[in-house]
Formats: sequence, structure tokens, C-alpha cells
Amino acid sequence: MFVCFFFVFLGSSSGSKLKVPELSINGTQHVVQAGQSLNLTCRGEMVHSWSLPETLSKDSKRLKVIKYACGRNGKQSCSSLTLSRTQASDTGNYSCKYPTSPAKKKKESTVYVFINDTSSPFVEMHSDIPKIIHMTVGREMIIPCRATAPNIAVSLKKIPGETLIPDGKTIIWDSMKGFRIPKATYKFIGLLSCETTIGGHKYSTKYLTHRETNTIFDVQLSTPRLVKLLKGDSLAINCTVTAAWNTRVQMTWTYPGEARRRGSVTQRIDQKNTEANIFYSILVVDKVRDIDKGQYTCHVKSGPSIKAVNTTVIVYDKVFINLKRRRKTALEAVAGRKSYRLSMKVKAFPSPEVIWLKDGLLAAEKCARYMVKDYSLIIKDVAEEDAGNYTIMLSIRQWNLSKNLTVTLTVNVKPQIYENAVSSFPDPNLYLLGSKQVLTCTVYGIPQPKIKWMWYPCRQNHSKTRHGFCSYTEGSFILKAGSNIGNRIQSITERTAVIEGKNKTASTLVIAEAKSSGIYSCVASNKVGKSERNVSFIVTDVPSGFHISLEKVPIEGENLILSCSANKFLYKDIAWILPRTVNNQTKAKRSLKKEYSITLTLTIKNVSLAHSGTYACRARNIYTGKEVLQKKDVTIRAQEAPALLRHLTDQTVNTSNSAILECQVHGIPEPQISWFKNHEEIQQESGENSAYSPTFCSLFIYPFALDSHLNSSTFRSEAHNELVLQAQQKCSRRFGL
Repeated sequence: MFVCFFFVFLGSSSGSKLKVPELSINGTQHVVQAGQSLNLTCRGEMVHSWSLPETLSKDSKRLKVIKYACGRNGKQSCSSLTLSRTQASDTGNYSCKYPTSPAKKKKESTVYVFINDTSSPFVEMHSDIPKIIHMTVGREMIIPCRATAPNIAVSLKKIPGETLIPDGKTIIWDSMKGFRIPKATYKFIGLLSCETTIGGHKYSTKYLTHRETNTIFDVQLSTPRLVKLLKGDSLAINCTVTAAWNTRVQMTWTYPGEARRRGSVTQRIDQKNTEANIFYSILVVDKVRDIDKGQYTCHVKSGPSIKAVNTTVIVYDKVFINLKRRRKTALEAVAGRKSYRLSMKVKAFPSPEVIWLKDGLLAAEKCARYMVKDYSLIIKDVAEEDAGNYTIMLSIRQWNLSKNLTVTLTVNVKPQIYENAVSSFPDPNLYLLGSKQVLTCTVYGIPQPKIKWMWYPCRQNHSKTRHGFCSYTEGSFILKAGSNIGNRIQSITERTAVIEGKNKTASTLVIAEAKSSGIYSCVASNKVGKSERNVSFIVTDVPSGFHISLEKVPIEGENLILSCSANKFLYKDIAWILPRTVNNQTKAKRSLKKEYSITLTLTIKNVSLAHSGTYACRARNIYTGKEVLQKKDVTIRAQEAPALLRHLTDQTVNTSNSAILECQVHGIPEPQISWFKNHEEIQQESGENSAYSPTFCSLFIYPFALDSHLNSSTFRSEAHNELVLQAQQKCSRRFGL
């Protein structure tokens, strides 16, 4: 079959030189109905080629290109392009061009061909799955919804319903490109739709704009900042970049062997993370040598954002362990410290296995407070039992290399006073005037503390001070045996003994005679610190420091005398609280201040039975600030006339025997008793010749008196008191001899 093509090229002469190829169709646009054939011819001064739309393959069976010689004498080159059964997707630029080189400008002729298809108004249809359009804020963006005919009316909408109207500036419609947006803004981020209606049928194609960013969240290397290798080992460094979803990065390496291409780089991206993109760049250097040691840097770039991380590689010739003490001085810790680190100077390669021993046993297993970190042993909450010998053992088993070092740790303990722990002495201690006293201070500490006794003189003070009850102006005094400052110190002795498994020192202060009030302070100190025990030494002449005394139980008509005494260093504001029945006019108070106490005496004259009741004395404790009471129940005794309790009876006594006569009487006040013999009062006689000895209500008759009275006699007694002065009660007894 022979096909003959005849084309007329307009606008140029066949004899003129063609600087650019010439197409058989004038203008920039050409319309072909879908299903028809597209015929194009290109003529030029040299061999040329065709450039087709991306959607049309040069291998398509519908496409045919024929090249032939043309022009006068056949010195020009022509080619014809025939595309049969055209379809909407064939729409695009068709170009004829000369071969180009870097030094020459591109020479071509182009025509945009529309394949008009009323059933497919858009070249590309994305109805179900939108096409992704990358955008950068401030730069041009094209929504490529190209039409298959130049006169199709297309609208742009942002889903869900906003219509974006082309204004020739911010939005420009171009049927050969689509919607062109010179400077894209955040307004265009989202799902967009190009829509048109043909023959009452609505067509749309969708696009999803994707805003590119340059946000790099993090860059990390898989290796530490210092990498140690042995010659012949392999080095692998992974550089991991975490970036925002819309960010793409460029990752490069700089390293010592880069010029010799010692390393190989592998890169990949992980988009499984729902919050960010993860980029990886892995640098591998096989069989490292001396030339590979140095700094390795991973550079990351995304637009204007730049970050870099690095590590240093050291290459050793052989394995080694160097182990030394970090300090030449003795290792000391203090009990109670939050933590203490036992650390040695270690240089080794590769990293050895580390084991710490305490007194020959695994430290970590011996105590939960021990923690091994790197080459150090950390002791938490240092205690006295942490003292001992510690050994660090380093070993590299695969090379049969090991070293160890032992150090001794001393744990110092701040002085502790045992008496402070067992008694806090909430109240001051009272010591009876003139008594001998012994104060003890039991001390423990490492190193062994030095102990001294101090004395702080005390004067009366009605406000609590640093030492409790004493304000002192004379300062403090260091005590020694024989000191007479305050109280005479009989002796100060120290004794060391093992108590509860610890060497404790007991210091004993013996006070010969308590006379002065003050503060005795036991001070224990060592290089860690000091502790003190203060003993408030309050000398008192009042039992228990606060006391009520009754001179005698009164009888009505007598005087009631009550005394309230309180230690003046411990109490103040002393006052009496009387029963309601006491008449103010009958009482008298007298205050007496002594060296150690204050006494408030209450005198009520000519008491009656109505004065019976509870008498209270109130004082305020200087230390606690609380009021305290001492109570005394007083019962006034009523006067009673003498009364005979038992009558005398007659009795017979032998002349050689003695006799006792008793007359039991009762009366208030106590009755006075007189004895009578045959109506004559018997007087108390002194000397050996006395025949009678009357005592109270008893009469003793000696034997010789009985001999001188052969006849029977009558004895009687009389008793009287203030109530009945002349009343008599006869205690009569007849004696028969």
C-alpha cells in the first residue's frame, strides 16, 4: 500500500533556512474531536524528534511517525505524525525539536492539541481517590484539571462547599494547565474539586493539596559520642531523623575516610509512624584502620532547616586494662550521707566486665543499697556497717585479661549520746538541796569523740531561753574534778566498754553537794561533728518543787496556818485559792522569798467549823506555761468536853508488887489529867524515893508504896480542857492489900 502525504507549510519559503522546526499547523492550539485522527507534519533543516504528552506512549499502536527527505533537492528533513482513534487523555503538547547540547539553546515548535470528548471533559479524572498536589506557602501551585476543549467552563470548589472564583490575580484559569495560583496560601490547603456541566451532566475531578514543611524534630546517632574499636572491627553508624509528616530531608555524611570512599551509605524512610516521618541513613565502614579514626558527622537538610550530629571514633591496636586509685588519701564517708561513690580511674578496651566485692563477698548481693554504675560502686544512705574493704574486679574474658584493686573505706559517725535517745527530759530535773548527785553521759562515735562537761550558771528567769529555765550572764565554764564553780565537783571519770556491740565511752560527773542551779552540758565532739546533752540542774528545798504544808490540824477557835512553797526557777505567779466559806477579813497572807524557793503563807485566825474545805495553791510552770495546782483538804476539829472512856474497878495487889492504874479519857482540845489519892492530888516526884509516877491517864504505884499502905486506899483522876475547865471525871479504884 502506498500512502502519499501532501502538506502545505505556510509562513516560510522552501528555499529559506529554518532556525526552528516548522509544524504544519499554525497557532498554539488545535482541536480534534475524540475518535478522529490527529495528523501533524514537521519540517526542518536537520533530523528532528517528537515530544508527546506524558499520557501517550511512543510505543502505542495508534501512533505512527514517518521520516523522509523534503524540500528543494531533498536537503530538508520532514516527519509526519499520525495518531488514530484519539481520546481525551491524548490532550497535551506535541513538539518537534532539534537535537540540543549544553551550549545550544533549545529549538522546538509546539502546538497544544485538545481532544474534545463531551463524555470526558477533563484530561485526567480523579473521582474517587483525589490526586495529591504538593504546595509550598507563598509559591505557585497548579491544580492540573486540564479540559479537553478550550471553551469548557470549569469552576473550582473547596470541599465541603466553598467556591473559589478566578479573579485573574490570586486564581487564574488556563484550559491547557488548569487553575494556576501564583502565591498559594493556607486557604488552599484541603480537598479541592474542579467541576463542569455538559449536556446537563455534572463532571468533577478532585485534588488534595499537600503542604510541604521543613520541620526537623530530632536527629540522633545510634552510637555514643565516643566509639572505641579494635583494628579490623566493622563500624556501623545509624543516623535517625524524625521530621514532620510533610517534610522531606536530605541526609549526607562527612568522615575521615570519605575521600577514599571507605564507607557505604544506605538510606530508607519509615512512614508507619502516625505522627511523624522517620528517615534513616546508615554508614558502614568495614575493617577499620588508623585512617578511619576521627569525627563522623551526619548532616540533615530540609529547605532552610539544617541540623547535624557527630561522634568520634577511636581505633586501638590491642586490648588493655589500666586501673588506678582516684585519690591517694584514705577513703572516708560519713554515716547518714545520702550517697557515696567509690570510684577508680579506669581506662580499658574493650569495656571490661565489672564486679565489686565487699569484704570478699559480692557487694550487690550483700546489700540492696549498693548499686554498680559503670566503674563505680554507689552506696545509698551510708551506714556504719558500710565500712570495710572494697575490691573492684575488671575482666575481658575473650582475651583472658583481668585486673583488680582493693581499697578500705572508713565510715565516720557523728557523736551520739545514748541518754538523749532514751530520755528527752521534757521537764527540768529537781535535785534536793545538799544532796550528792551523779550525772552520766554515754557517748559513741567514729573516731572516738572527746568529752567535756560545761556549766552554765542560772539565775531566776520568767521566760524560756535556749537552755530552758536559766538566763545566764556569766558565760559557760569548763569543769574539772575539784572545781567549785557552781557546785563542787567531786570527780569526773571516763570508762570505755563494749555496749550493744559498740565501743562506747561513759563519762560520769559526781557532784559532791547540790547548792547552785544551772545547766550541766555534756559535749561530745569529733571531726565529723558534735552532740550535747543538757541537764537542767534545779536545786530545790521544796519536795517535788511545789508543796503545801499544814502546821497542825486546827481546832475551832485556833489559827489555821498553811504554807505553799514552790521552786523559784520552775514556778511563778503563786496564789491561794480558798473555799467560798472563808471570810476575806479573817485571812492574812505573807510571802517569803528564799534562795531556792518562794513561800506564800496563809493564816486564818480563830477558825470555825465553816473553814473546813479544800485549800488550793496555784502556780504557773515557767517551762510549759501551764498552771498547776496543789490541794490540801483541811478539817477543823470541834471542841469536846472530857469524857471517861473506861471506868476503873477495884483490885487487890500484893505488897511486893507494883501496880498501874489507867484512866482513858477523850476530849478536844486534849484534856489535862490529874491524879488524887484519898482526895489529895498526887504530884510528880523525882528521885528514887518517889512512890507514884503519874503519866497522862496512868498512875504507876511502886512496891514499896504498897508496903507503906496496909489499909486500902481510894485513887481518882481528874481531866479538864479549855471547853470545861472544872469538869471532873473520877477514875476510882479501891486497892485491897
